[in-house]
Amino acid sequence: MKKLLEVTLSLTIAFAAACGGAGQPAPADDSVSEGTDSAQVTEDVSVEVIPLYPEGTLDPSLITADVPVSAVALYNAFYAWEGQIVVLQGYPYVFYGDSMTIEDELELVAVAGEREILATFTFEEPLNLTIAAGELITASGTIDYSWTGRIELLGSAIVPDASAAEGMEISPFIYDGTSAIAVQEFFDLFNIWMGMEVTVEGYYSSTTTSTLSSGAVVRVDISNPETGSKCVACEMASEIDDAGSAAMLENRAGTQIRGTVAGESFNIVGLEGCELVNR
Repeated sequence: MKKLLEVTLSLTIAFAAACGGAGQPAPADDSVSEGTDSAQVTEDVSVEVIPLYPEGTLDPSLITADVPVSAVALYNAFYAWEGQIVVLQGYPYVFYGDSMTIEDELELVAVAGEREILATFTFEEPLNLTIAAGELITASGTIDYSWTGRIELLGSAIVPDASAAEGMEISPFIYDGTSAIAVQEFFDLFNIWMGMEVTVEGYYSSTTTSTLSSGAVVRVDISNPETGSKCVACEMASEIDDAGSAAMLENRAGTQIRGTVAGESFNIVGLEGCELVNR
């Protein structure tokens, strides 16, 4: 019997030693545990990053006059907000007094009391809504490009109980159409192309010379080579010589012109101070 107890005790001790020692938990497999934890953390914090300017669009921060851009791409970038619903937040423009009544139009400024109008909302029906000059107001509407260069919005509506606009990185390609944007922030983004020097490349469409009291104005239109629709109107810095005119006529595709974005021109992008680059 004693011998049997000794054998049993010996086997028990041997089994405990094989599992990490009697009364002690087995040591964790660090390599497996760490690998699992690392994978779990990676999965938890994984966030899809959506670029502000997707492939095929122009990022204005990367544009220089030394690298030509497609006239079609510039047109699409300049008019990228067209038809989009945006929500803007600012203060009402009050011409006189400390309040105003919104009828069929609301003009927003960045700071209460300022005189520079940044956006104009048009309502389909009169609102007859009286608001104080210092009241922060939020409104939505559909962007409609205008020859005036102002931000104009149609089909507008007041957004009640809106949260204060928070600064955020947006572009016309990722904006959700519901988040409130400070009117000054949107104004700067909407006009980001204004005053930028670019070199456009496209299909030479036509040259128009207008005689004004101040002198002759020469305009060269660059179009989409596939559709023939005009994309960019270039107001030349000087008249084009015969050699330049002949070169454009003989080789219309790939014409490059450098100039400064000046705004909308007959529903296309207008450049001024332009000169031929490769013709």
